[in-house]
Amino acid sequence: MKTAQSDRTEAAGPTSGGPRSLTRILALFDMLAYSERHMSLSELSNAIDCPKSSLLVLLRPLTEKGYLVREEDNYFLGPRIFQFAQSILTNHPFESVLRGVMSDMVNQTGETILFAVRDGENVVYSSVVESPQPVRYVAQKGINRPLFCSASGLVMLAFDTQQELDDYFRRTELKPLTPNSITDENELRGIISEIRKSGYASTTGTAHVDAAGFGVPVFRADGHLAGALVIGAPLERAKRNRNRYVAAAKTGAERLSRALGYLSGLEKTALH
Repeated sequence: MKTAQSDRTEAAGPTSGGPRSLTRILALFDMLAYSERHMSLSELSNAIDCPKSSLLVLLRPLTEKGYLVREEDNYFLGPRIFQFAQSILTNHPFESVLRGVMSDMVNQTGETILFAVRDGENVVYSSVVESPQPVRYVAQKGINRPLFCSASGLVMLAFDTQQELDDYFRRTELKPLTPNSITDENELRGIISEIRKSGYASTTGTAHVDAAGFGVPVFRADGHLAGALVIGAPLERAKRNRNRYVAAAKTGAERLSRALGYLSGLEKTALH
């Protein structure tokens, strides 16, 4: 049976075509980066399927140069690897990763892709990559939408605490943007509850009468929301390709969450 741990090892394994020592080093860094504790030589040997004698040959120079630290028989990431990571983050911030993922999604789906962040009672589109198709969903960076009638906003509400959600409905006037906007509090609460179970939000003509949206949460390393990744599409194409768009949005959001250091519950369990 595959686990998150075995998936990561395979991703950096011999199938990549590189020298065995290089793929093992990459697997080693990947394993330690996602581990919440120090790992012993035996654990690392089993995790990356490398004999202890061969692994020690790799560990010694990495430890000497500060990429790893050894305490007794346990290993963890050293200061040089954090300096290396910081240099990457400084020169290639999250926005670069975000635009890359969004561009891939445009190529995959042919639709407009948006990234939204929360701003009080609204969501704001902080990044937009438009579809190349003549008929497409059009949105400008910086445009805001009410939480209750947008796919990204419903994602934000779905991850509020019960008290935060109650406070939101108590102070918010649910004023429709289109004839399709849902303004019944009980119905909205039911939709929000379903989003928590399914992991995505979908809207049909609630913010724009002729457009649909599919939103998925993106998480930071601490488990809090970083924002929502959204596919915006004309209604007919959205209805026809719903399952494909939802799958693409979930995959893209997972890539972004991983880039921010987020580890799902199943992945955490697989590491222990």
